[in-house]
Amino acid sequence: MAFLILLILWLYLSIGVMFGVAFAWRGADQIDPSAHGAPAMFRLLILPGAIAFWPMLAHRWRRAVLTRDES
Repeated sequence: MAFLILLILWLYLSIGVMFGVAFAWRGADQIDPSAHGAPAMFRLLILPGAIAFWPMLAHRWRRAVLTRDES
């Protein structure tokens, strides 16, 4: 049982790290226009949150892209 919990946690964090890097450098600009042109330090600061909350941010990023494409 402990192995399964650790496996799920590892998968969640692995996906979160991959998503977090992409979101911090590309997705934040699409969700929040004020993040456009933000310095690298800002992107490093939001990286841990992007890793932790990747499912919610992925949903918001997808909605932002779909809304932009419809316009």
